Amino acid sequence: MADEETPPETEQAPVATVPASLVSADGSLVDGWHSQAPEGYEDLREDKSLSTIKNVFALGRSYVHVRKQVPMDKMPRPNENWGDADWEDFHKAGGRPDTAADYGLKRDEGIPEEIMPQEMLDGKQELLFKHGASKKLVEALNSYDNEQMLKLIQQDADKETERNTQLWDSLHSEWGRAYDQKVARGTKAIERGTGGDEGFYERVLGEVNKSADLIKLMANIEDGFSEHDPVAIQRIDTPSDIQSQITELMADPRYNSRDKAVRQPLISKIMRLREQMAKDKQV
Repeated sequence: MADEETPPETEQAPVATVPASLVSADGSLVDGWHSQAPEGYEDLREDKSLSTIKNVFALGRSYVHVRKQVPMDKMPRPNENWGDADWEDFHKAGGRPDTAADYGLKRDEGIPEEIMPQEMLDGKQELLFKHGASKKLVEALNSYDNEQMLKLIQQDADKETERNTQLWDSLHSEWGRAYDQKVARGTKAIERGTGGDEGFYERVLGEVNKSADLIKLMANIEDGFSEHDPVAIQRIDTPSDIQSQITELMADPRYNSRDKAVRQPLISKIMRLREQMAKDKQV
């Protein structure tokens, strides 16, 4: 009967065993403990720097200290096997503060709270802390966000100013000499409607001043009141009012009469109205 084949022996890696006599119950190490390093750790036997370590706790402290002092280019790279403790060490070494609140994010004084509430900043801090952002990076991001927000606010303010300027210029052109009277009448209508409530008056005035239609509406409403006011100031005609008068005169049958004496009074009146309208448009 043929001999059974025996599987070849595989070389086993040496297993390092630490003699129990090296460590006492209180954690202290015997003198020269590193000189008894087992096979596979021969480089430790002659390392004199290890002779200063007298117990296992000091060894642990040295390890922690070294981890904190490792340069960034020598830091271990994150990998899929990292646990929470590894990530904590990595983030701290990268400059992340101890808590999210330590970022201390604040909005610029020129930014209204309703646009950038503190709750939003707190949430941002929590998110950045969770992902290990350094304090320096977060401060830079916050500064950038504030700067961009202030630019947008200023741009909106400039657009509003330009829009209001165009709005009032258009009314000035439309109303001519009656401009000041129309504005005063509109303001008076708002005063009547808000009944002396100053806060209510300011809010309504602010909204009305944003819309040419509302400004005209208030002026027309006050014109309606003035019609029944026996001491009302004489109404000043706008260019539009004058044009309506001209149109009405030109529709008069006498304007097309062959009799010059009949036609001339209307022509003269129309010429005076046109001269007045031209002057009003230059005001």
